[in-house]
Amino acid sequence: MNPQHRSWFPWLLGLATLAAVVVVSLHLTEERELVALAEQAEPRWLMLALVLQALTYLAQSGVWRTVLRRAGTSLPWPDAYRLSLAKLFVDQALPTVGVSGTLVVVEALQQRAVARRAVMSVIAVDILSFYLTYAAGLVLALLVLARLHEVTWPLLIAAALLLVFASTVIASVWRLPGRTGGMSAGQTAAPTGIRRAAAMIRDADPATVHDRALLIRAIALHATIIMLDAATLWTLLRAVGYPTGFAAVFASFMVASLLRSVGFMPGGLGTFEAGAVTALRLAGVPVAAGLAATLLFRGLSFWLPMLPGLIFSRSLTHHPRPAQQTAK
Repeated sequence: MNPQHRSWFPWLLGLATLAAVVVVSLHLTEERELVALAEQAEPRWLMLALVLQALTYLAQSGVWRTVLRRAGTSLPWPDAYRLSLAKLFVDQALPTVGVSGTLVVVEALQQRAVARRAVMSVIAVDILSFYLTYAAGLVLALLVLARLHEVTWPLLIAAALLLVFASTVIASVWRLPGRTGGMSAGQTAAPTGIRRAAAMIRDADPATVHDRALLIRAIALHATIIMLDAATLWTLLRAVGYPTGFAAVFASFMVASLLRSVGFMPGGLGTFEAGAVTALRLAGVPVAAGLAATLLFRGLSFWLPMLPGLIFSRSLTHHPRPAQQTAK
C-alpha cells in the first residue's frame, strides 16, 4: 500500500465503521423515530450546545496562554483560539496520537518568535495536564458506571491499558525536561513521532513543567473541556427530548472517548459513536435518542470545526504575528 492510500485508509475504515453503527442502530429502532427526533429538536438547546463547544476551544487556548505567561510571553486570545481549531483539524486529519497537531502548535509559536524553551514548556505542560485529567476522568467514569450498571471486562481491560499508557506518558513528560544525553534503546526503537515528541520535551524548562500551581491551573482547564463536552452531549439529549442524569452522560462520554483513543481512525470515527450509543443505552437512553444526540454531537465537535480548522492551520503557519513579551 503506497503512502497516499495509507493516508486514506483510516478515513475509509472510520466511515465504514460509522455506517455500520448507524445501520445497526436503525435495525434496533424505527427509522421514522430517528427522523421524528431530528424534526422536533429544540433550537434553543441546539444553540446552547454550539456555545458549549465553542467554549472548549477557549479553554484549550487558556492552557497555552497560562504557560506562556509563566514564561514571560503573551499570545492574543484570537490567535490562541484559532490555533486550537487548527490543532483539532490536524489531529483529526492526520491521526498520530496528537503528535501532528502538536507540531502545528510548535511551528505557529516559533514563527511568532516565542523562545523554543517556552514553546516546549507549553507542549510539555499541555500533554502532562491532559493525561492527568483524562486518567482521573476515566477512573471517575468507571466508578459512575459501576453504580449505574455492571462494568464489563472488555471495558475494564481497555481502560486499564489506556491508564497504563497514560501513566507512562505522565512519567516520561515529568522526567524528560532538561535531561541531556542520548536516547535509550527503548526510546530509539519507538515510532518516529514519539521520538520527536520526546526530543521536544527535553528542551522544555523543568521549573515550568514542575510548577505545581501552573499544572493545577492547566488541569482545571482540561477538566473544563471534558465537562463542556459532556454537557454538550447532555444538552443534545435534551434537544431531542430525552433528558437524563448528567453523571450517566459524563460516564457515557468518557467510555466513547476511551474507544476513540484506542482506535486509529481519525477522531475515533465510528468507534466514538459506537461507544456513546452503547453506553447511553445501558444508562437507559433509547437507541434512537442516543444515536441522534451522538450524531449531533459529532457534527458540532468533529465535522463543523474542520473547515475553519483547515483555514486557520494554513494561515497561522504562513502569516504569523509576533508574540508579545511580558514582564515576569
